[in-house]
Amino acid sequence: MKNNLPFDPNGQIFHWGPVPGKFLYCSVFTDVHYKFFRAKYQENWSETLWLFQNDRMFWVNEQNDIELAGEKVFLKYLLPINSRENIYKEWQEYNNQLLTLENEIDKTDLTQLSNEELKNLWTKFHEDYINFWVTGSIPELANYGSESYLRKKLGETIKDDANLTEIMEVLTAPTRLSFYQEEEIDLAKTKNIKKHQQKYFWLKNSYAGTEILPTSFFAERKNKVNKNIEKEMKTKIKETVSNKKTIQKQYALTPEIMNIGKAISDGVGWQDERKKYIFMVLHYEDVMLNEVARRFKYTSEELHRAWYFEIENIINGKNLHTKLAKRKTGFGVRFFHSCKELNGEETKNFWNTYETRVEENITETKGMVASKGKATVMQGIVHILLDPTKSDGFKDGEVMVAPMTSPEYIFAMKKASAVITDTGGLTSHAAIVSRELNIPCVVGAKGSTLLFKNGDTVEINTATGVVKLIK
Repeated sequence: MKNNLPFDPNGQIFHWGPVPGKFLYCSVFTDVHYKFFRAKYQENWSETLWLFQNDRMFWVNEQNDIELAGEKVFLKYLLPINSRENIYKEWQEYNNQLLTLENEIDKTDLTQLSNEELKNLWTKFHEDYINFWVTGSIPELANYGSESYLRKKLGETIKDDANLTEIMEVLTAPTRLSFYQEEEIDLAKTKNIKKHQQKYFWLKNSYAGTEILPTSFFAERKNKVNKNIEKEMKTKIKETVSNKKTIQKQYALTPEIMNIGKAISDGVGWQDERKKYIFMVLHYEDVMLNEVARRFKYTSEELHRAWYFEIENIINGKNLHTKLAKRKTGFGVRFFHSCKELNGEETKNFWNTYETRVEENITETKGMVASKGKATVMQGIVHILLDPTKSDGFKDGEVMVAPMTSPEYIFAMKKASAVITDTGGLTSHAAIVSRELNIPCVVGAKGSTLLFKNGDTVEINTATGVVKLIK
């Protein structure tokens, strides 16, 4: 592209973020997707910009490219049931290896390890984490092509867009509990809050940082949790399964269409389960990282700007203070079949080029209706939530407007009367959770976080996907 731009800024661009995030947590994922994933599966993520600036991250692809790459992986690896089950089983084995290492770290006084022992522990942990991500990326990448593929196949016989969207919403819905639902059920049933805390202390971890939640966090929530939550959630799952059968009969859907929907639904559930274990991994990365920081006189902030393999270099005695300091103003990667690091100026230029802008005098946005909720038209007060770790001020009944949502948004979403996101589709986190909560959700309403302001009143039409500023 002109001026060394990877994508036409006036073309169809896929955005993920900007959301809070630190590079170290994402560096394994980067390495996997231009190197290890292709080596194992002979497929590749499309060309990508991943930018980090002011503790926020911003992912950019060309829309058509990522959908084509995702469709290839979906058809080759996720749609065939034997392939899907075998890769999932392999992923579980790598996950169990990580859990074993995490248990070992819990029992180890890291301050008593030699430098060589600490390095070996860090290296082994990340070897397993790479394998976890290589296999666990099948549903991740497939997701970006599976939805458009299902829409295309359904469109061969279903001509009405409203019916098509309804069918897709039902077919792609997961038929398993999310890990947040599992935690709530456990919380409602537990008689030992301390034991529950030890199992779920990582619940608010994210790519923005980690924390160990105290028992008081869970004790306070236990007083509010619905005592019948397990029965209600399992009833909801049964209804989801029943709805799939009903819609199959109603529209005479073929076994091929049902199999596509089942593959997508399984992939959505797999991604949710994977996130749970990622949150746990981030905790143990930080446990080891804190020992490296203490031992080699680095700050946590510095080390969170490093590649995972650069931590090994530090343990080996290499001084990276100057290199990491340069990344403070901004850092990024541009990768496809190889990876190029981007300095602060390049990162800023790409960020400014591809970040969404809205035209003046625009008073509405439009996206895809992912959940209709209880009314076709509703109004609410906007709360822009760019950082889920800062959701304490979110009030019951507000309309959440976010770049996108991820599992760490769940605590605010439970208070929301509706959810609007800049990006996302029917299989996005915002879509799935909003359906669980039975609240309106419009995804892919580009520019919503820029157009609307805190305190604005908006009208949401779940028939058209239009979100309109009222006052």
